[in-house]
Amino acid sequence: MSLENKGKRTLLEVKNLKKYFPAERALFARAKHFVHAVDDVSFELIEGESLGLVGESGCGKTTTGRMIVRLETPTDGTIKVYDKPINEYGRMEYHSMVQMIFQDPYESLNPRMTIFDIIAEPLNIHNVGTLEEREERVMKLLSEVGLTPPDSFLWRYPHELSGGQRQRVAIARALVLNPKLIVADEPTSMLDVSVRTGVMQLMMQLQEEHNVSYLYITHDLAVARYMVNRIAVMYLGKIVELAETEELLSHPLHPYTKALMDAVPVPDPEYKRSEPNIIGNISVPIDPPPICRFYDRCPYREVLGNRCKLEEHPPLKEVAPGHYVACYAVHEGKI
Repeated sequence: MSLENKGKRTLLEVKNLKKYFPAERALFARAKHFVHAVDDVSFELIEGESLGLVGESGCGKTTTGRMIVRLETPTDGTIKVYDKPINEYGRMEYHSMVQMIFQDPYESLNPRMTIFDIIAEPLNIHNVGTLEEREERVMKLLSEVGLTPPDSFLWRYPHELSGGQRQRVAIARALVLNPKLIVADEPTSMLDVSVRTGVMQLMMQLQEEHNVSYLYITHDLAVARYMVNRIAVMYLGKIVELAETEELLSHPLHPYTKALMDAVPVPDPEYKRSEPNIIGNISVPIDPPPICRFYDRCPYREVLGNRCKLEEHPPLKEVAPGHYVACYAVHEGKI
Protein backbone atom coordinates (compact mmCIF):
# COMPACT_ATOMS: atom_id res chain seq x y z
CA MET A 1 0.00 0.00 0.00
CA SER A 2 1.39 3.41 -0.93
CA LEU A 3 1.91 6.12 1.70
CA GLU A 4 -0.92 8.22 0.25
CA ASN A 5 -3.32 5.31 0.73
CA LYS A 6 -2.07 4.48 4.22
CA GLY A 7 -4.92 4.68 6.71
CA LYS A 8 -7.63 4.51 4.04
CA ARG A 9 -10.13 1.67 4.09
CA THR A 10 -10.48 -1.02 1.49
CA LEU A 11 -13.64 -0.05 -0.37
CA LEU A 12 -13.98 -2.99 -2.77
CA GLU A 13 -12.56 -6.50 -2.50
CA VAL A 14 -13.09 -8.98 -5.32
CA LYS A 15 -11.85 -12.51 -4.70
CA ASN A 16 -11.87 -15.55 -7.03
CA LEU A 17 -14.78 -14.08 -8.99
CA LYS A 18 -16.28 -16.26 -11.73
CA LYS A 19 -19.11 -15.91 -14.21
CA TYR A 20 -20.00 -18.69 -16.64
CA PHE A 21 -22.73 -18.31 -19.26
CA PRO A 22 -24.39 -21.33 -20.93
CA ALA A 23 -23.04 -21.64 -24.46
CA GLU A 24 -25.79 -23.94 -25.69
CA ARG A 25 -28.74 -25.59 -24.04
CA ALA A 26 -31.53 -27.74 -25.37
CA LEU A 27 -35.09 -27.23 -24.14
CA PHE A 28 -35.47 -28.54 -20.53
CA ALA A 29 -31.88 -29.78 -20.58
CA ARG A 30 -28.89 -28.70 -18.56
CA ALA A 31 -26.15 -26.79 -20.35
CA LYS A 32 -23.08 -28.87 -21.11
CA HIS A 33 -20.79 -26.11 -22.34
CA PHE A 34 -20.10 -22.70 -20.81
CA VAL A 35 -18.51 -19.40 -21.79
CA HIS A 36 -15.98 -18.56 -19.08
CA ALA A 37 -16.58 -14.81 -19.21
CA VAL A 38 -14.85 -14.13 -15.88
CA ASP A 39 -12.67 -16.83 -14.37
CA ASP A 40 -10.99 -16.47 -10.97
CA VAL A 41 -10.52 -12.69 -10.88
CA SER A 42 -9.24 -10.99 -7.71
CA PHE A 43 -8.37 -7.36 -6.91
CA GLU A 44 -8.89 -4.62 -4.34
CA LEU A 45 -9.81 -0.95 -4.53
CA ILE A 46 -8.92 1.57 -1.83
CA GLU A 47 -11.09 4.57 -0.94
CA GLY A 48 -10.44 7.44 -3.34
CA GLU A 49 -8.44 5.25 -5.73
CA SER A 50 -9.28 4.47 -9.34
CA LEU A 51 -8.55 1.13 -11.03
CA GLY A 52 -8.73 0.49 -14.74
CA LEU A 53 -9.84 -2.83 -16.23
CA VAL A 54 -8.21 -2.95 -19.67
CA GLY A 55 -8.47 -5.50 -22.46
CA GLU A 56 -9.94 -6.25 -25.85
CA SER A 57 -13.63 -6.89 -26.44
CA GLY A 58 -14.80 -10.13 -24.88
CA CYS A 59 -12.16 -10.27 -22.15
CA GLY A 60 -14.76 -10.08 -19.35
CA LYS A 61 -14.20 -6.55 -18.07
CA THR A 62 -17.80 -5.36 -18.51
CA THR A 63 -19.19 -8.58 -16.99
CA THR A 64 -16.95 -7.97 -13.97
CA GLY A 65 -18.38 -4.48 -13.60
CA ARG A 66 -21.96 -5.70 -13.97
CA MET A 67 -21.45 -8.25 -11.18
CA ILE A 68 -20.08 -5.54 -8.90
CA VAL A 69 -23.20 -3.40 -9.39
CA ARG A 70 -25.40 -6.52 -8.98
CA LEU A 71 -26.71 -6.58 -12.53
CA GLU A 72 -25.27 -10.10 -12.90
CA THR A 73 -25.04 -12.87 -10.32
CA PRO A 74 -21.59 -14.45 -9.90
CA THR A 75 -21.17 -18.15 -10.59
CA ASP A 76 -18.62 -18.27 -7.77
CA GLY A 77 -16.37 -16.03 -5.74
CA THR A 78 -17.00 -13.11 -3.42
CA ILE A 79 -17.44 -9.35 -3.77
CA LYS A 80 -17.16 -7.26 -0.62
CA VAL A 81 -17.75 -3.56 -0.02
CA TYR A 82 -16.25 -2.32 3.24
CA ASP A 83 -15.49 -5.94 4.24
CA LYS A 84 -19.14 -6.97 3.90
CA PRO A 85 -20.37 -9.35 1.15
CA ILE A 86 -22.59 -7.41 -1.21
CA ASN A 87 -25.44 -9.94 -0.94
CA GLU A 88 -25.73 -9.01 2.75
CA TYR A 89 -26.66 -5.45 1.83
CA GLY A 90 -30.22 -4.54 0.96
CA ARG A 91 -30.48 -3.35 -2.63
CA MET A 92 -31.46 0.18 -1.60
CA GLU A 93 -28.53 0.47 0.79
CA TYR A 94 -26.10 -1.04 -1.71
CA HIS A 95 -27.06 1.16 -4.63
CA SER A 96 -26.72 4.25 -2.47
CA MET A 97 -23.01 3.30 -2.28
CA VAL A 98 -22.37 1.80 -5.74
CA GLN A 99 -23.54 3.24 -9.06
CA MET A 100 -22.72 2.72 -12.75
CA ILE A 101 -22.16 4.92 -15.79
CA PHE A 102 -23.04 2.98 -18.92
CA GLN A 103 -21.21 3.07 -22.23
CA ASP A 104 -24.01 4.28 -24.50
CA PRO A 105 -25.54 7.64 -23.53
CA TYR A 106 -28.20 7.17 -26.21
CA GLU A 107 -29.54 3.95 -24.66
CA SER A 108 -29.00 4.54 -20.94
CA LEU A 109 -31.41 7.47 -20.62
CA ASN A 110 -35.19 7.04 -20.79
CA PRO A 111 -36.37 9.11 -23.79
CA ARG A 112 -39.77 9.69 -22.16
CA MET A 113 -38.34 11.34 -19.04
CA THR A 114 -37.11 14.89 -18.63
CA ILE A 115 -33.54 15.55 -17.49
CA PHE A 116 -34.87 16.48 -14.05
CA ASP A 117 -36.83 13.23 -13.78
CA ILE A 118 -33.81 11.16 -14.92
CA ILE A 119 -31.42 12.64 -12.36
CA ALA A 120 -33.98 12.85 -9.56
CA GLU A 121 -35.25 9.28 -10.01
CA PRO A 122 -32.73 7.76 -7.54
CA LEU A 123 -33.75 10.41 -4.99
CA ASN A 124 -37.40 9.49 -5.51
CA ILE A 125 -36.71 5.76 -5.15
CA HIS A 126 -34.69 6.30 -1.96
CA ASN A 127 -37.16 8.90 -0.68
CA VAL A 128 -34.47 11.52 -0.19
CA GLY A 129 -35.58 15.09 0.57
CA THR A 130 -38.60 17.11 -0.42
CA LEU A 131 -39.46 18.05 -4.01
CA GLU A 132 -37.80 21.43 -3.55
CA GLU A 133 -34.67 19.84 -2.10
CA ARG A 134 -34.50 17.35 -4.97
CA GLU A 135 -34.83 20.11 -7.53
CA GLU A 136 -32.07 22.06 -5.79
CA ARG A 137 -29.84 18.97 -5.73
CA VAL A 138 -30.42 18.32 -9.44
CA MET A 139 -29.71 21.95 -10.34
CA LYS A 140 -26.46 21.84 -8.36
CA LEU A 141 -25.32 18.65 -10.11
CA LEU A 142 -26.19 20.01 -13.54
CA SER A 143 -23.92 22.95 -12.81
CA GLU A 144 -21.16 20.65 -11.55
CA VAL A 145 -21.21 18.55 -14.73
CA GLY A 146 -21.07 21.65 -16.94
CA LEU A 147 -24.69 21.89 -18.11
CA THR A 148 -25.31 25.56 -17.47
CA PRO A 149 -27.48 27.43 -16.90
CA PRO A 150 -29.09 24.39 -15.25
CA ASP A 151 -32.67 25.65 -15.50
CA SER A 152 -32.36 25.62 -19.30
CA PHE A 153 -31.67 21.86 -19.22
CA LEU A 154 -34.00 20.84 -16.41
CA TRP A 155 -37.12 20.18 -18.48
CA ARG A 156 -35.55 19.06 -21.73
CA TYR A 157 -35.66 15.49 -23.02
CA PRO A 158 -32.62 13.37 -23.96
CA HIS A 159 -33.20 13.73 -27.71
CA GLU A 160 -32.65 17.47 -27.34
CA LEU A 161 -29.11 16.95 -26.07
CA SER A 162 -25.86 15.99 -27.79
CA GLY A 163 -24.01 12.78 -26.95
CA GLY A 164 -21.57 14.58 -24.68
CA GLN A 165 -24.38 16.37 -22.87
CA ARG A 166 -26.26 13.09 -22.39
CA GLN A 167 -23.21 11.46 -20.84
CA ARG A 168 -22.90 14.42 -18.47
CA VAL A 169 -26.50 13.78 -17.44
CA ALA A 170 -25.62 10.11 -16.85
CA ILE A 171 -22.67 11.18 -14.69
CA ALA A 172 -24.94 13.50 -12.68
CA ARG A 173 -27.44 10.66 -12.18
CA ALA A 174 -24.67 8.37 -10.92
CA LEU A 175 -23.51 11.01 -8.41
CA VAL A 176 -26.88 12.15 -7.10
CA LEU A 177 -26.88 9.70 -4.13
CA ASN A 178 -23.25 10.49 -3.21
CA PRO A 179 -21.98 6.95 -3.86
CA LYS A 180 -18.58 5.70 -2.73
CA LEU A 181 -17.89 3.69 -5.91
CA ILE A 182 -18.79 4.28 -9.55
CA VAL A 183 -18.28 1.61 -12.18
CA ALA A 184 -17.64 3.51 -15.42
CA ASP A 185 -18.08 1.23 -18.44
CA GLU A 186 -16.17 2.92 -21.28
CA PRO A 187 -18.02 6.22 -20.64
CA THR A 188 -16.21 8.11 -23.43
CA SER A 189 -15.90 5.45 -26.14
CA MET A 190 -19.09 6.51 -27.96
CA LEU A 191 -18.40 10.23 -27.78
CA ASP A 192 -16.80 12.41 -30.42
CA VAL A 193 -13.06 12.75 -29.97
CA SER A 194 -13.52 16.50 -29.54
CA VAL A 195 -15.58 16.06 -26.34
CA ARG A 196 -13.87 13.03 -24.78
CA THR A 197 -11.15 15.00 -23.04
CA GLY A 198 -13.71 17.36 -21.52
CA VAL A 199 -15.72 14.48 -20.07
CA MET A 200 -12.58 12.78 -18.75
CA GLN A 201 -11.43 16.00 -17.07
CA LEU A 202 -14.90 16.42 -15.60
CA MET A 203 -14.84 12.90 -14.13
CA MET A 204 -11.44 13.48 -12.53
CA GLN A 205 -12.59 16.79 -11.06
CA LEU A 206 -15.77 15.22 -9.67
CA GLN A 207 -13.76 12.35 -8.20
CA GLU A 208 -11.89 14.79 -5.97
CA GLU A 209 -14.92 16.92 -5.14
CA HIS A 210 -17.12 13.95 -4.19
CA ASN A 211 -14.38 11.64 -2.84
CA VAL A 212 -15.58 8.81 -5.08
CA SER A 213 -13.63 5.82 -6.37
CA TYR A 214 -13.80 4.64 -9.99
CA LEU A 215 -13.60 1.18 -11.47
CA TYR A 216 -12.89 2.39 -14.99
CA ILE A 217 -13.49 -0.11 -17.79
CA THR A 218 -11.80 0.64 -21.10
CA HIS A 219 -9.98 -0.90 -24.06
CA ASP A 220 -7.86 2.24 -24.50
CA LEU A 221 -4.55 2.34 -22.62
CA ALA A 222 -4.19 6.07 -23.36
CA VAL A 223 -7.48 6.76 -21.58
CA ALA A 224 -6.47 4.49 -18.70
CA ARG A 225 -3.20 6.38 -18.29
CA TYR A 226 -5.11 9.62 -17.94
CA MET A 227 -7.85 8.32 -15.63
CA VAL A 228 -6.61 5.69 -13.18
CA ASN A 229 -4.01 5.02 -10.49
CA ARG A 230 -3.62 1.31 -11.29
CA ILE A 231 -4.32 -0.87 -14.31
CA ALA A 232 -5.43 -4.50 -14.41
CA VAL A 233 -5.03 -6.11 -17.84
CA MET A 234 -7.60 -8.81 -18.64
CA TYR A 235 -7.43 -11.55 -21.23
CA LEU A 236 -10.19 -14.15 -21.73
CA GLY A 237 -11.64 -13.77 -18.25
CA LYS A 238 -8.30 -13.62 -16.40
CA ILE A 239 -6.23 -10.76 -15.01
CA VAL A 240 -2.78 -11.28 -16.53
CA GLU A 241 -1.02 -8.17 -15.20
CA LEU A 242 -1.72 -5.62 -12.47
CA ALA A 243 0.40 -2.63 -11.48
CA GLU A 244 0.41 1.11 -10.90
CA THR A 245 -0.34 2.91 -14.15
CA GLU A 246 3.06 4.41 -14.94
CA GLU A 247 4.88 1.26 -13.83
CA LEU A 248 2.78 -0.94 -16.10
CA LEU A 249 3.02 1.37 -19.10
CA SER A 250 6.75 1.92 -18.67
CA HIS A 251 7.62 -1.72 -17.91
CA PRO A 252 4.98 -4.06 -19.36
CA LEU A 253 5.98 -7.64 -18.60
CA HIS A 254 3.21 -9.97 -19.78
CA PRO A 255 3.37 -10.75 -23.55
CA TYR A 256 -0.26 -9.69 -23.96
CA THR A 257 0.32 -6.33 -22.25
CA LYS A 258 3.33 -5.76 -24.51
CA ALA A 259 1.15 -6.50 -27.55
CA LEU A 260 -1.46 -4.01 -26.34
CA MET A 261 1.26 -1.39 -25.94
CA ASP A 262 2.54 -2.09 -29.45
CA ALA A 263 -0.97 -1.52 -30.83
CA VAL A 264 -1.39 1.97 -29.32
CA PRO A 265 -1.59 4.53 -32.19
CA VAL A 266 1.29 7.00 -32.52
CA PRO A 267 0.34 10.51 -33.76
CA ASP A 268 3.21 10.66 -36.24
CA PRO A 269 2.58 9.87 -39.93
CA GLU A 270 6.31 9.22 -40.44
CA TYR A 271 6.53 6.65 -37.67
CA LYS A 272 6.70 3.03 -38.83
CA ARG A 273 5.85 0.45 -36.24
CA SER A 274 6.43 -3.28 -36.36
CA GLU A 275 3.57 -5.74 -35.99
CA PRO A 276 2.65 -6.61 -32.37
CA ASN A 277 4.55 -9.66 -31.16
CA ILE A 278 1.54 -11.96 -31.00
CA ILE A 279 0.43 -14.98 -33.01
CA GLY A 280 -2.85 -16.54 -34.07
CA ASN A 281 -6.34 -15.33 -33.27
CA ILE A 282 -8.17 -14.88 -29.99
CA SER A 283 -8.95 -18.20 -28.33
CA VAL A 284 -12.50 -19.48 -27.88
CA PRO A 285 -13.76 -18.83 -24.33
CA ILE A 286 -16.07 -21.88 -24.34
CA ASP A 287 -14.75 -24.49 -21.87
CA PRO A 288 -11.13 -23.34 -22.22
CA PRO A 289 -8.41 -25.77 -21.13
CA PRO A 290 -6.94 -25.12 -17.66
CA ILE A 291 -3.54 -24.04 -19.05
CA CYS A 292 -2.47 -20.42 -19.64
CA ARG A 293 -5.25 -18.59 -21.49
CA PHE A 294 -2.70 -16.81 -23.65
CA TYR A 295 -0.79 -19.97 -24.63
CA ASP A 296 -2.11 -20.28 -28.20
CA ARG A 297 -1.07 -16.69 -29.04
CA CYS A 298 2.10 -16.38 -26.97
CA PRO A 299 5.40 -15.97 -28.89
CA TYR A 300 7.30 -17.20 -25.80
CA ARG A 301 5.26 -20.31 -25.09
CA GLU A 302 8.20 -22.70 -25.61
CA VAL A 303 10.91 -20.90 -23.62
CA LEU A 304 10.18 -23.17 -20.64
CA GLY A 305 9.76 -26.32 -22.70
CA ASN A 306 6.35 -27.90 -22.17
CA ARG A 307 5.66 -26.25 -18.82
CA CYS A 308 3.22 -23.66 -20.17
CA LYS A 309 1.41 -26.41 -22.10
CA LEU A 310 1.10 -28.82 -19.18
CA GLU A 311 0.61 -26.72 -16.04
CA GLU A 312 -2.48 -24.81 -14.96
CA HIS A 313 -2.93 -21.13 -15.71
CA PRO A 314 -0.12 -19.28 -13.88
CA PRO A 315 -1.03 -17.43 -10.68
CA LEU A 316 -0.87 -13.66 -10.43
CA LYS A 317 2.54 -13.32 -8.75
CA GLU A 318 4.26 -10.17 -7.45
CA VAL A 319 7.47 -9.80 -9.46
CA ALA A 320 8.26 -6.25 -8.32
CA PRO A 321 6.73 -4.07 -5.58
CA GLY A 322 3.05 -3.74 -6.48
CA HIS A 323 3.57 -5.31 -9.92
CA TYR A 324 1.78 -8.63 -10.46
CA VAL A 325 2.06 -10.86 -13.53
CA ALA A 326 0.47 -14.18 -14.47
CA CYS A 327 3.20 -15.72 -16.66
CA TYR A 328 5.60 -18.57 -15.85
CA ALA A 329 8.24 -17.19 -18.21
CA VAL A 330 8.18 -13.83 -16.42
CA HIS A 331 8.25 -15.58 -13.02
CA GLU A 332 11.40 -17.45 -14.09
CA GLY A 333 13.01 -14.32 -15.55
CA LYS A 334 13.12 -15.77 -19.08
CA ILE A 335 11.45 -12.76 -20.72
